[in-house]
Amino acid sequence: MLEIPSQTADSINAARAEAGPRTEWTGSRWLRLGIGSRLALGLAAVAAVIIAGHYLATRTTRIAVNAVRAMQTEHEPRAQRASAVVSTLVAYDQTVIEYLQAGRTPSYATITNAANALDAAVSAYFEPADKSAEKPASPSEAMAGKQLRPRIASHIEHGRDLAKHASQRAEWLEQRYAALDRVQQRIASAGGGGLAINGNQVIANRSLAELATAINGVRGNFAAPAVLSQREREFEEALQSHSAELQRSPGSTWLDLEKEDFLEAVKLRQAIEKFDATNGTARREFLEESADLTAGVQQYLQEPARRGLVEAAARAAAAAENAEQTLTMTGVAVLGVLLLVSVLLVVSISLPVRRLTAATRLQATGNRAARARRGGSAEVDALAASFNTMADQISRAESELRAHQAELERHVAERTHQLHHLAHHDPLTQLPNRRQLSARLGGALARASATGQRLGLLFVDIDNFKSINDTLGHNFGDRVLQGIAERLRAAADGRALLARLGGDEFTMLIEDVKSVEEVEQRAAEIVATLQQPLTVDGRLLATSASVGASLFPDHADDAEQLLRAADVALFRAKELGRNRFALYKPALYDAAAQRFRLEQSLRRAVEAGDLMLMFQPQIALHTFEVMGLEALLRWRKPDGRIATATEFIHIAEKTGLIHELTDWVLRSATSTVAAWRAQGWHRAAVSINVSPPQFFESDFVEHIQRALEVTGLPASALELELTETVFQTGPTTVDSLRRLRELGVSIALDDFGIGYSSLTSLEQLPITSVKLDRMLVEGVDSNPRSAAIVRSIVALCHGLGLQVIAEGVERAAQLEFLSHCGPVGVQGYLLAYPVETHEAQRESVAAANRARTILETTARTAAADPASGPLVFVGTTNRRKGT
Repeated sequence: MLEIPSQTADSINAARAEAGPRTEWTGSRWLRLGIGSRLALGLAAVAAVIIAGHYLATRTTRIAVNAVRAMQTEHEPRAQRASAVVSTLVAYDQTVIEYLQAGRTPSYATITNAANALDAAVSAYFEPADKSAEKPASPSEAMAGKQLRPRIASHIEHGRDLAKHASQRAEWLEQRYAALDRVQQRIASAGGGGLAINGNQVIANRSLAELATAINGVRGNFAAPAVLSQREREFEEALQSHSAELQRSPGSTWLDLEKEDFLEAVKLRQAIEKFDATNGTARREFLEESADLTAGVQQYLQEPARRGLVEAAARAAAAAENAEQTLTMTGVAVLGVLLLVSVLLVVSISLPVRRLTAATRLQATGNRAARARRGGSAEVDALAASFNTMADQISRAESELRAHQAELERHVAERTHQLHHLAHHDPLTQLPNRRQLSARLGGALARASATGQRLGLLFVDIDNFKSINDTLGHNFGDRVLQGIAERLRAAADGRALLARLGGDEFTMLIEDVKSVEEVEQRAAEIVATLQQPLTVDGRLLATSASVGASLFPDHADDAEQLLRAADVALFRAKELGRNRFALYKPALYDAAAQRFRLEQSLRRAVEAGDLMLMFQPQIALHTFEVMGLEALLRWRKPDGRIATATEFIHIAEKTGLIHELTDWVLRSATSTVAAWRAQGWHRAAVSINVSPPQFFESDFVEHIQRALEVTGLPASALELELTETVFQTGPTTVDSLRRLRELGVSIALDDFGIGYSSLTSLEQLPITSVKLDRMLVEGVDSNPRSAAIVRSIVALCHGLGLQVIAEGVERAAQLEFLSHCGPVGVQGYLLAYPVETHEAQRESVAAANRARTILETTARTAAADPASGPLVFVGTTNRRKGT
């Protein structure tokens, strides 16, 4: 954004002075007004038109509202009440007719409800709740309506009478059916239906059978009166003709009851016929009266209400149409005023602004001679003057800007070069980085493919560089890397591309290789160069490196495979003991792939919880008590096989998984032993193997302390087993061991006797026990030298106050020998195999009992046969004690 200098104010004043005479020449005060004043006048005109239109629209709308309100409060309620009278009258008549047509006696409440509804509708019409809201009817309509009301009341009573008579007829009909049913039932009970014999033949009394047939004819549905009368005479004749027989059986009482009930049924039938003869005329009169009343209600009540409603709706529509016309005229007037105001504003504001915009666009396209024409409103005119002044200053500043731009472009070019260098070089050593190596390697491979030449690729990794960082600090480590980079640059001597991939890894690309021996020679030179002592900040360091080599096209045909082959070879060099080089072989890749698959399977096992702890007891031979249990890590494979730690622990150490495994073992073992103690096994203790990478962590001691606090396990119940390689790392290790001992944690020197064991370390290190390796214990019952060594080591440890535990005891002779070496603990398959958590306590007790039993059996055998006494070694000859 451009800033206008302070001199612009003077330019604007000058522009205004220049614009003054030109404005006076127009002679129009409107053009001299500002934009705000012009807008205010236009809005005032629009507001005046809107207010006038609002007044007219309000007046016509009020008329329409009054018409609608009159329709709602006066005519519509009357029409609704009239419709209610008509509907309830029709409903009442329909209810009465349905009642009369019912075959049986229906509920009389329906007649009462319909009559009450009709009476309520009539009352609501002639006596509305709000009489003040309705306009009175005309005299003729009022007179006709008053005459209808008593007629409707009479009609209601007429319907009720018909319903009552119909109820009486239905009651007679029910009574007739009941009397005939009693007659028929007595006949049937006396044997009128016959008796079945042998399931097929039916024997019936002739007189009773004739009576049953006759009464069934009388009980049938209503036929013509003459037919029913004839059937009744037939039944009377049959009853009379068999009267003497029936007197005997079923008896005179039965016969009297039959005659009594039949006579009652005849009388009821005659009453019903008489009622039906007179009821038809009354029903026709009721229907004629209903039709006449319905027409009267429609003519004198419903039709006047409907006419009033239509007239009120017409008045409301007319008023609404007038309001709509008023609103339309108001809208047209407002639009007209707005159009006029807009035209005036366009002439006085928009046109000058367009001229100013056109001048601005010309300036934007580079036309520095473009200027804005003065005129228009005061604000636009002042803006045009300011624009012209600004254009003059832009022209002057542009030349200065070009000079600055040239200087800036020079700085940008320099910075771009620096960024390009940083993007393709390592900032610490100034060597090419991974990106530049990838590009250069791709080009070299393309040239080698075209010319048929060979390429060599060397991966260089500084041995144990992490310990330099951890011990002397990262800044010192960076200076060490710079010194190593200088040595490698000198070794390359311009004949190869040297790059740093990151950390302590370097890569050397050698083109036009003549033979495999040449690559091996260059790799050996690098190993030898980096073996020379390196002086950094006055400190003399001994360094070494491992080198992996691969060739194109011998080992790979693209960049990715060539890099992978060199990496595999580097891994092989580290496996062989570091400080050497290795050339890629296909078998190495297969081994690397196998290691990768094993690593992935191990990671999945950690996540899936397929790892488990098994426990092997350690028994004190002098007391036959359980000293503790060693926690052994196992892996339950998908096929069900349980793998020992020796099958996968080396992969865990090389991939960093050893930290997770050790943490898991520590948590699981401490929580398990804490649970045993809570369940009553108060002397339970556990030994855990700790890997060197985990022990070298700076917070390892704090990690142990947190685990003990979380589980509540006493520190005395935990023993850490460390190999000899851990104890050879210097003062830092000794300090960590002393801190662990201060916590109360026991320290055991594991696998003692197979490495470069230093006897002085037993005296200097803060350890509590020594575990003899199984290879040392293997020959104590067969090799006099092994027996002498073990006896001496045990005596030395006892003299230093250290406990001794012999591992790998698998034969009774080994156990017998160790029992004569003093207080020694033993562990091995002879006493117990590793078991799972739930079997640990039982198996520990069983192992102690096995040790006691074996030694007691040996003692009894020796007592019975002195020649087979305890095994001892005198010189180089095996002898039994007592011989």
